[in-house]
Amino acid sequence: MDLKHLRYFKVLAEELNFRKAAARLHISQPPLSQQIKELEDSLGTSLFHRLKNGNELTEAGRILYQYTLEIFEKVEEAEERIRAIREKKSGTLRVGLVPGIRPQRIARAIQTFQQQHSGTQVTIAEHCTSTLIHLVKENQLDLALVFGPVQDDQLEWNAIAEEAYQVVLPPGHALAKRKKLLREDLQGQPFILYKRQDQPWLHDAVMQQLKVNGEEPHIVSELSSPRTRVLLVHQGLGLTFAPASLQEEYPHVHFKPLESLAKVAVGTLRRRNKHHAALRGMIEAFQKSLA
Repeated sequence: MDLKHLRYFKVLAEELNFRKAAARLHISQPPLSQQIKELEDSLGTSLFHRLKNGNELTEAGRILYQYTLEIFEKVEEAEERIRAIREKKSGTLRVGLVPGIRPQRIARAIQTFQQQHSGTQVTIAEHCTSTLIHLVKENQLDLALVFGPVQDDQLEWNAIAEEAYQVVLPPGHALAKRKKLLREDLQGQPFILYKRQDQPWLHDAVMQQLKVNGEEPHIVSELSSPRTRVLLVHQGLGLTFAPASLQEEYPHVHFKPLESLAKVAVGTLRRRNKHHAALRGMIEAFQKSLA
């Protein structure tokens, strides 16, 4: 049993399909089948039940899978530490952020993290959710903090907080005196929204709120940055939706809750089964700072 056997086994255990597993490994099915057979022969037991519609792990397979996850976690951690020694610099944790989360919370999380991991440098990149998902999947980022939920077989998303998305009104707007807004209040209002490809599920949820009596909302512009949208609202160019926490940065516009729009979950996103110590430490720091 070697790492190559275990790597092939791990992918097949996750896909439970030889064709899909081979595609992930960038090999054909026969070499994969041979590697799994060699592994089973060396252990003297079957690791998979071969079924008509796929495969499932045997009891031995389930046990080996749990140990395999631990083994590759340790291998990845060792590689990172050796890479840091080779390059004569501290390790680096690459973190992605979705726009709209208060910088004070991020700064507090990084400070908390570096108290425990002083030898690890944290780099920050800000992108829309769809870009962050891609970067995490391609291993160009170790961790991302995004609005969710995110459902992807290759990724693990865990909610750690909630954020209220509210309607942002310009100074002197007729609705600014209301404590809460109803869907009907927004009918016919011009809106500056985010692009659907940035956050499809949130875009669709907001559009559903804006469609009253089958009437399509009046969208005057679509921009990715919530801060840019709020600035345009301040100039009287329309209304928008933005995280409620941004109102501390923009006291000259009005943030009003929309009664029918639920809070949005904020969570950490990483590649599935990626659990090295620095990554866990950063997740814990985010949990403390955003709670």
